[in-house]
Amino acid sequence: MCNRRELSNQLEREFRQIFRGMKREVHQILREEMNGSEFVFLKYLATHDPQSPSDLSAVLDVSASHVTQVTDSLVKKGWVRRCRSPVDKRVIELEITSEGSEVYSRMEVKRMEYFHQKFSSFTTQEMETLLRLFQKLSN
Repeated sequence: MCNRRELSNQLEREFRQIFRGMKREVHQILREEMNGSEFVFLKYLATHDPQSPSDLSAVLDVSASHVTQVTDSLVKKGWVRRCRSPVDKRVIELEITSEGSEVYSRMEVKRMEYFHQKFSSFTTQEMETLLRLFQKLSN
């Protein structure tokens, strides 16, 4: 039987391998229309009121230049628009367009289908156990 240190090392390796593999597979699904950063931005904007670029930068923990780069791409695609804040006309806010919402929804369905398929061999009890373990790990 392995000691706890060896088990920790094995768990870390397996977790890293699983995370990287799933991330790669999800990116392949999204690549049909967007990259991972664009998806994260659309997801956030689809579920929140319009955001200032600086607020988006803080919430998503990315640089201001990254927000500008991704926003420029999303605006060019017609999925996000820049608009003046109704409260302070000096402030620019980002909001998702109806086309952006449609694209996000379509890709979210594909992403969720991927995860449903990924966990299809798990019993409900196994999924609940895995969830509890992940929650314990994140606390």
